Amino acid sequence: MMNTTNPFVTIRAIIIAAILIVINSYWQAPVSSTLDIEITDLALFCNVIFILFVSVSLNNAFKHFIPARALRQSELLTIYAMLATATALNGTDMIKCLVSLLGNGTWYATPENDWENLFGIHLPHWLTVSDRQVLRGYYEGQSTLYNSTYIQVWLPRALAWSSFAVALIFVMLCINTIVRKQWVRNERLTYPVAQLPFEMTRVGKGTSLFRNRLMWIGFSVAAFISLVNQLHIWYPVIPALPIQPFNMGRYFTTKPWNAVRYMYRTFYPFAIGLAYLMPLDLIVSTWCFHLFWQAERVLGSAAGFASLPGFPYAEAQVRGGWIALLLFAIWIGRRYFLNVIVEVFKGARAKDGDKELSDEPMSYRNAVLGIIIGCVFLITFCRYAEMSVWIMVPFFIIYFAFSIAITRIRAELGPPVHTLRWATPDYILITTLGSRRIGSRNLIGFGLLHWILGSAGRENPMPIQLETFKFAERIQMKSKGIIFAILLAAVIGSISGFWSYLHDAYKVGAESYREGPSWAAGVGFRVLESRLQVPMDWQPLEVFFTVVGFFFTLLMSAIRARFLWWPFHPVGYVISGRWGIGRILLPLILASIIKWVTLRFSGIKGYRRSIPFFFGLILGDFVVGSLWATIGILFHVPVYVFWTG
Repeated sequence: MMNTTNPFVTIRAIIIAAILIVINSYWQAPVSSTLDIEITDLALFCNVIFILFVSVSLNNAFKHFIPARALRQSELLTIYAMLATATALNGTDMIKCLVSLLGNGTWYATPENDWENLFGIHLPHWLTVSDRQVLRGYYEGQSTLYNSTYIQVWLPRALAWSSFAVALIFVMLCINTIVRKQWVRNERLTYPVAQLPFEMTRVGKGTSLFRNRLMWIGFSVAAFISLVNQLHIWYPVIPALPIQPFNMGRYFTTKPWNAVRYMYRTFYPFAIGLAYLMPLDLIVSTWCFHLFWQAERVLGSAAGFASLPGFPYAEAQVRGGWIALLLFAIWIGRRYFLNVIVEVFKGARAKDGDKELSDEPMSYRNAVLGIIIGCVFLITFCRYAEMSVWIMVPFFIIYFAFSIAITRIRAELGPPVHTLRWATPDYILITTLGSRRIGSRNLIGFGLLHWILGSAGRENPMPIQLETFKFAERIQMKSKGIIFAILLAAVIGSISGFWSYLHDAYKVGAESYREGPSWAAGVGFRVLESRLQVPMDWQPLEVFFTVVGFFFTLLMSAIRARFLWWPFHPVGYVISGRWGIGRILLPLILASIIKWVTLRFSGIKGYRRSIPFFFGLILGDFVVGSLWATIGILFHVPVYVFWTG
């Protein structure tokens, strides 16, 4: 029965979330830049979990004094969703990257690289900063943002790009409105990543995660490891626990074994916890396919294929895999999507059996209209940045298609890390059309849009929106106000993100950061330089391996649909080729062994009873790790980094 008495989103939850977003942005900038803690690499953001942990703890204490005024679960989940949206926007590959993109093209232009003539004169003035005097404080520090000249230069550009970000979020919300019922209610996807925040906010006698002894045991294990490693940093005489990455590739020094990539030994507690929440077949598939990619590289090197630039063309295969996964998901829900089309064109509420779809955030017709209006705005924005409409239409179709695929995979299977590096719309268009045909102006535009591409996927905000719709469905409340809350979070998050990164850079200097003025932005301009200096035609090998990845993924999907005993999941193939899975390879193997043993000897009931322990591993790492980061920022001391991307 749908609860209509209390709304999911309330005014006080929005106000609290808005305040926390600004505080979080101020905290996120130095943590990400000065400490180089990539808190948005993972599917679950540690800072948001930390803030939720503190909020729930304070709320539980508040209930003892004024129970009637305590926050409800839906309000705490609203705060979580808004914070997660803002954090995603302010991540390493997004607004942190964007701020540097606005000035890097001018600041790092030299007579040697000839950036000024190569692309500098073509950068849109209203979207970038070309005044070197304004940029000097940003890159060198020892200055302040709060100068009228600086504000007059940065503010219009921050507002322009923020409007772009909000439009992007709005289109994603409209798409999620369409897929929500199929992926939330009809297929009953499990949403592994959303389990922890939901359980943290549950209220009621006997249901609180914070009263579970197993959770606190897991929390203590992770906290102890973090404490020992922090003490080692402050007092080196104390031995460290070997948690951080050790590159196992150094053991492979001769051909063909030196073709091995992304193989690390780590024992992150949070990674074991996150992996344990995944379906067992996906855990096994992920680490098995990571070894499969290594075998492909080694065998290719032995056979002499290593002379081919880019072999085994993992990125191309992954592009095809993502496309196949999206098409397969649409095929599974084809009847539902046909009903949606009926409503859009007939204007009447479509039926799903005997039940009317009355609890959608907006009507399907309005959602489609919103997608069209949002995309028209995005394309017009790019047109004023001197990009061509004919290239931006397929660009955004591919971008949102991949966003849908990421959302689906995370909803169904919840991998701890998911990236689309080099498997993004710009690469697909360049490899299929060639950079010559696309043209220099569009290539420059791709460079400026690198902040939504980069390692696109790990910070994509779209899965967070669908998980919020899932929260509303689980507690049987209507999700009408969610769209407004997330859009407001996007507005506040993007503007406060610009402010926080600029404030921090003008104080300490972006060039003092460990990876310079946003590593992601630097990659974007280096890629742009390469594309402009070495124009190319379409790449038949890239296209061929994209087709190979597409059909291989379709084949595995068909086998899984036909034979339930088939152990390998196609998602494992798609997500396992890059560095992210290599960083958590051993935690994945450990989690699969522990989960198999638990299910084999204790059954599903034993597995469910064991979950709080693994929640505790995640919480212990995230909460204590966030505390160390806060101490490092406040007192300017070296701290233990629980995750290095």
